[in-house]
Amino acid sequence: MSNAQDMIRRLLVFIALLGLSAPAFAVAPERGTFTVGLLNPSTGPFAALGSDVNAGFQFYLDRHAGILSGFRIVIKRGDEANSTDAALAKAHQFIEQDHVNAIVGIVNSAVAYGISDYVDRAKTPLILTVAGADGLTQAKANPSTFRVSYTGSQDAMPMGDYACNRLKKKTAVVIGLDYAFGWEAVGGFARTYTDSGCRIVQEVYAPLGTQDWAPFVARIDTSASVVYAAIAGADSIRFLSAYHDFGLTAPIVGHGALTDEQILRAEGKNAEGIITTLHYSAVLPNAVNVRFKRDYESQTHGLVSQYVEDGYAAAQVIEAALAKLPAGTVKTDAFEAALRGVRVDAPRGPLRFDARGQAVYNVYVRQVRRAARGTENALLTTYFDVTQFGRYDPKSYLAGEPYAKRKGTWAKP
Repeated sequence: MSNAQDMIRRLLVFIALLGLSAPAFAVAPERGTFTVGLLNPSTGPFAALGSDVNAGFQFYLDRHAGILSGFRIVIKRGDEANSTDAALAKAHQFIEQDHVNAIVGIVNSAVAYGISDYVDRAKTPLILTVAGADGLTQAKANPSTFRVSYTGSQDAMPMGDYACNRLKKKTAVVIGLDYAFGWEAVGGFARTYTDSGCRIVQEVYAPLGTQDWAPFVARIDTSASVVYAAIAGADSIRFLSAYHDFGLTAPIVGHGALTDEQILRAEGKNAEGIITTLHYSAVLPNAVNVRFKRDYESQTHGLVSQYVEDGYAAAQVIEAALAKLPAGTVKTDAFEAALRGVRVDAPRGPLRFDARGQAVYNVYVRQVRRAARGTENALLTTYFDVTQFGRYDPKSYLAGEPYAKRKGTWAKP
């Protein structure tokens, strides 16, 4: 045994004696540095989401002692602040002063649109972790943009098939937040639902941050056999409370953000029985997720969520791309080419990018059920290898009207 190997062995023994977790992999000799501009909101209405993404990204780095595929990762942090101007100013700093190799983050889709052209012109890869507007990897896609999270419609499309063909719910009311996420998630569901032979009878939209959901819930057509909800964050909590207070009995299905782990405890009994589709659930039984959830929650005392997993997965794909590159200075074109060929086993399961930089992954049908430690998104079934175009031909999909323009056209008498 060499002196270096003996030193590593002694270090790992020492760590074990302290009761700490050793890095997931042995630390390789450094082959260079890779600087990441971590740009997520730490203030404003999406601060909790940004905090989760940052925590997931940092957790992956900590598990690898800050070194991915031999490259020491240097982090520069910025506050997106739910503002295009603030994010653009920070992106300028990252690129022109800090000379970052990639920018990771962005929650607000409008902010992502606001900086993506500049980042592309600067030949700096942008790895989106939450911002879900379809156009970012479709009509307004830039070659330097990659996204590990969903498009607004991607995780919603399987529910249209499931609700119509598996649940046999033939009429639906759709209710969503009145901005891009709501329009696109409703559109993804409505398209596959109606193409499966079922009918939308009513559309209802409420502004982001609605405090009183009673007027919107009161409008719901009670003759429908199911209600599809594209609602997220604190709005989900208030919506479900109003739905319960009005005594509505139609079952609820929805986008996975409706019952994300970040808010599931606060929703309590109001969420029980709801079926949603999403690329992640905290109770997925694969070995990577079991270890991820156990270690993250024991070491950080926080709860895993889709946003924590998105940050963790972003670090994973960076590591996988860097593994394909030679030592020394990372060239942007080589890094982007490596990203396009990445395939990793994330906590969500298999993850890769399509030709337009959008993540392809499994989408899970989950149902909120009571468990020993409260409620959880239990797995019902899986739609495998779901792309941003769902079951549709990409060329015809891109030629169609965007879902924002189809708002108000889904309901039929």
